[in-house]
Amino acid sequence: MINTEGMVAETATKIFTDLCPREVPHSAEAGEYPQSLWGVLQENGLTLAWVSEENGGFGADYDEVFGAIWASAQAAAPVPFAETLIANWMLDKAGLAPADGSASFALSGHTPSADIPFGMHADKIVLFDEAHQEISLFDNREAVRSPEEALSPDGMTQFVFSGHVAEHSAKTNLSRRAIEALVLTVRAVQMAASMETALDLSIGYVSEREQFGRPLSKFQAIQHQLSVAASETAAATMAATQAASALIKHKDDPEKAWHEGAIAKVQIGHSVEAVTVPFHQVHGAMGYTLEYDLHHYTRRLWAWRDALGNEHHWSKLLGEELAATAPDQIWKGVT
Repeated sequence: MINTEGMVAETATKIFTDLCPREVPHSAEAGEYPQSLWGVLQENGLTLAWVSEENGGFGADYDEVFGAIWASAQAAAPVPFAETLIANWMLDKAGLAPADGSASFALSGHTPSADIPFGMHADKIVLFDEAHQEISLFDNREAVRSPEEALSPDGMTQFVFSGHVAEHSAKTNLSRRAIEALVLTVRAVQMAASMETALDLSIGYVSEREQFGRPLSKFQAIQHQLSVAASETAAATMAATQAASALIKHKDDPEKAWHEGAIAKVQIGHSVEAVTVPFHQVHGAMGYTLEYDLHHYTRRLWAWRDALGNEHHWSKLLGEELAATAPDQIWKGVT
């Protein structure tokens, strides 16, 4: 299980509980950004949790920060909390000061642009340029921002790096796989937390809602659907926990946690369809309404499943590595 104890995790849980009730995600979808929630997160220094003390942060333990990320996903918090944590971690690894305000991140690809989560709200964008082994900080507020269609309520914006001059840049010893290990693990934690919350919503709904004189939870078909969803959710939580544990163990060399991060992305990616379908089905028509809370979790699950490559992408990469393994090491690689 993800550790939800400790100062960082407990502080974050209290903030999200107090300042992100169910009305906040609904208001955010209507265009009301929760600036007060974001302000309190910053005031408490939570966005600097992974920044070293030398750079103005407090170098919190990885497991505590994963607990804070878990809390943000369970609250369906419509702020770039995880994205800012990742961006500031990247800056810190390059010896640069953390972003002033909210931030999101991108990894360089084959084009001079990238799709940025929370691109309409993030003040800064942090780019990892693999070709030049550099990490750069860009001011997103000076960019021309236009939202793109996105599954996630958090939105997506394309940022064209070739038309902007970085505020700061620095060489880094980080590899792309090291950054991927962190991003994949963070997304795995978010997805597992969202699945658990959506499962709780579904169980609560069928326990209260009656049909033909008895609760929906008494119908065998619904019991079967939710038992399958519960099994997949448990598997997702275990995969996220394994990935987080690997990153905690290899925090000084995160590339060594790449395999666990990729495996978690594959496992949880396969689980997404297996849980979101029954979650919506057992709710009936209620599960498809904007007024109900379920879609805040399932839409994010669909978006996070595809972010940085879906389960098929990571299965292919893992398979290629295994195929290149020496014959006497294949079984060790599989297990």
